[in-house]
Amino acid sequence: MLEHIPDPADSPSYAYWCERSTYASEDRDEPDCFARYSATTPELAIQRIRDEARVLLAVLPEAQRPALGWAEGAGRVRALGALHQGRTCGFSLRHGDGWSEWVVRPVPKDSGDPAEATAASFTETVPCGVCALCTKGR
Repeated sequence: MLEHIPDPADSPSYAYWCERSTYASEDRDEPDCFARYSATTPELAIQRIRDEARVLLAVLPEAQRPALGWAEGAGRVRALGALHQGRTCGFSLRHGDGWSEWVVRPVPKDSGDPAEATAASFTETVPCGVCALCTKGR
């Protein structure tokens, strides 16, 4: 009767590979700032995106800050559902003259690909020194 519902015991275990690209303006083809990192759960991946988005928006005047409905409401729930089902999700955010894009991709922990296996515990950042994420804490 419930054959369409997967057995949790048969569900693959994932690490969540995350990438963020931040562009200072629409004219840029290459990101000014790039970060890659992994998260152990979909919730942690989405929480980091929310935290980073808030930092990027905090430097804008309040009247120019877009709502983060995608990160707070139904968009967040849909993203968590997709990630739990092993599907990739992405977000984009305009902040001032620039914008940022995030992509989260589930990677099976038992993957035979060495590049994918590193997603289980990896952080790499190429700071630009200009965006709010890179200048935070200066």
